[in-house]
Amino acid sequence: MQLVQQTSVPEVERDTPAQEVLEGVSSLIRAVRCIEHRHLWPDSGLRRADAGVLKVLAKDGEQRGGEIAVKLGVDASVVSRQVSTLEADGLVSRRPDPADARVSLVALSDAGRARLEALYDGFAQRLRAALGDWDDDDMATAAQALRHVAAAVTEAAESVRQTNFSTGD
Repeated sequence: MQLVQQTSVPEVERDTPAQEVLEGVSSLIRAVRCIEHRHLWPDSGLRRADAGVLKVLAKDGEQRGGEIAVKLGVDASVVSRQVSTLEADGLVSRRPDPADARVSLVALSDAGRARLEALYDGFAQRLRAALGDWDDDDMATAAQALRHVAAAVTEAAESVRQTNFSTGD
């Protein structure tokens, strides 16, 4: 009979506050996606990815597809396909970039802006109803905390991406 020697795995100290933030963000993402799938996306005629492109254009104005891709963290070919569909639906327009005619500049159309605003107005109404016992100050405080978390995580992700890009890892 052979005895198997057990090796102990060093115990890792759990960072409970960070874990709780991670779990809270994950729960919020799931809840938002549930509302989106059940109530918003079926009525809007948009996919989440389409709304992401439209939101970037609404926020930052006309730009190259490659710039949109970087902001969304996806490959330029993905945005190119999305822009083609959105253009066919009349939600965006394209024109040659004066600096480089091989590249197109993408802009949000009036119809795209209206569709995006309707989508987010619907979502805001559902959120307001869900948080019915919150006053505007509570919402402003929560919004600031969420923006702070998002900015910190985005910065950390960008730092990791740059490190991996520069080292080839």
